[in-house]
Amino acid sequence: MRKRTSPKPSTLRKSWLLGASVPAVMLASGIALSQAQASYDKKDDERSESRSAGEAVTDGWITTKVKSKLVVDQEVSGFDISVETRDKVVYLSGEVENQSQVSHAVEIAEETEGVKRVDATSLRVATAIDQMRDAVGMRDD
Repeated sequence: MRKRTSPKPSTLRKSWLLGASVPAVMLASGIALSQAQASYDKKDDERSESRSAGEAVTDGWITTKVKSKLVVDQEVSGFDISVETRDKVVYLSGEVENQSQVSHAVEIAEETEGVKRVDATSLRVATAIDQMRDAVGMRDD
């Protein structure tokens, strides 16, 4: 009789990551698509810019607006960028593929109503090694 062995922890981890990643990607894609179709167009920007002086632009509103613009944008992955706003200063963090995406994300945030300044010092460009590890699911962070 052959003794039954349990799988290695790394094999279990990879299986779990794959099992959790597929539904998450499908959900994220569906959310991005529905948001793109339902909420973001140029008319929405024009309406928000014509808000009355009595309506306050809060940090929460700015964060929501910047994040939704990033999520529907075709040039950056809004799911890889975190947005935080304090005293109308937008802080972008996370990881993007290249410097052009950093610049584009900053531009999107700067064009949002109520933003005084954008700090993207915590938004880093992924190295080729990071991208390969992500592709095969071997990232430890």
